[in-house]
Amino acid sequence: MSPDDIRQQIELQVVELIKAKLADGSMTEERAQQASQIVLDTLKPDMSFEDLYKAVSRLDDIVQELAPVVLPVMQQYEDQIVKPIGNNVQELIRQGQYDAATKLAKRAIAQDIKLEWTGSGKASPKDTATSQNSTTS
Repeated sequence: MSPDDIRQQIELQVVELIKAKLADGSMTEERAQQASQIVLDTLKPDMSFEDLYKAVSRLDDIVQELAPVVLPVMQQYEDQIVKPIGNNVQELIRQGQYDAATKLAKRAIAQDIKLEWTGSGKASPKDTATSQNSTTS
């Protein structure tokens, strides 16, 4: 899946959420239009994985009603990106490669980790302990 595929899925989920909220009366037409426009303005075609995740994380800050869509995406990001990087940092520390661990941790904090599609239904960090080991050994 490409970032555009994920973006389209998110947009579809937002449409479904807005339709449901309009149907049950928990959202006004005006608010639905505002929310839709914010999503279209925030999620652009041809975004990188990094930019897409950053943009999605801001959506429910602006439109709290979008939390049911945003939270699962951010949980997936946490599980598939953040935790593996943390595990890589821990492994580098166990191996005594403190400089490599520090560099990777700083890059992760600065969100300077490039993501690539692994073909397994998820994006994953391109930087791994293995690639770090080869550069610092």
